[in-house]
Amino acid sequence: MSDSLPGESPERVLTMSMEHRVGTVSLNIRFALIKPWTVLFGPSGSGKTTLLRAIAGFVRPDAGSIVRGDRVLVDRASGVFVPPYLRPVRSAGQTARLFPNLTVRSNAIYGIGWRDKPDDASKVVDEVISLFGLGELVNRKPHDLSGGEKQRVSVARAAISAITYEGAGAALLLLDEPFSGLDYAMRDGLVDGLRECLGRWKTPVLSVTHDVGEAFQLGAEVIRIAEGEIVKQGPAADVLAEERRRLIGQLREP
Repeated sequence: MSDSLPGESPERVLTMSMEHRVGTVSLNIRFALIKPWTVLFGPSGSGKTTLLRAIAGFVRPDAGSIVRGDRVLVDRASGVFVPPYLRPVRSAGQTARLFPNLTVRSNAIYGIGWRDKPDDASKVVDEVISLFGLGELVNRKPHDLSGGEKQRVSVARAAISAITYEGAGAALLLLDEPFSGLDYAMRDGLVDGLRECLGRWKTPVLSVTHDVGEAFQLGAEVIRIAEGEIVKQGPAADVLAEERRRLIGQLREP
């Protein structure tokens, strides 16, 4: 029997094998990311956010390892634990955390890399600010923004920092339902634009969602998690077929 992880390939983005207990949930996670965009799908309390926090370095797993490309970020057996600020990982969650004394533009470019390629870095900043509809807000400060505007700035900052990461290649971008507070029309536009933008800059993504439609819209690899374990991994059409049929059935009900 092969010891390979689900979906593993020589070009894997990240390999994770983790055991961890948080509250009443015991996580026993083992998978590999191999696609440009992967969606982590599952009910509340299944361990999705804890998994992302472990990759980012904010949770120290009880056992296991996390490897980004060929770089070991965590190996409990040998004692390796790379602190969050040294990891090739950037993240944005459901709550915007902005610097209150900085403008929208200053917040968005905080953590930008590519110091030796200022023209390329500037191109990324302009593209992402335009994508997130922040052009007319660049000189405002957070107290002058709505909740949705703050959230867009937060995700834009994470995306810019991930694309322009100074290490080898781009950083892995972690998104924990950052668009959940936006209306569907805006969310769909941002998701499509962000997928195209990050794809061109070869920036891999692992995102969390409860929304079946968003997973299909992305055309992403899907990892389904339930009760702390990976249930299935593969294309959205395979992994979420049952949920899609159920939703279509509900729409057809009188």
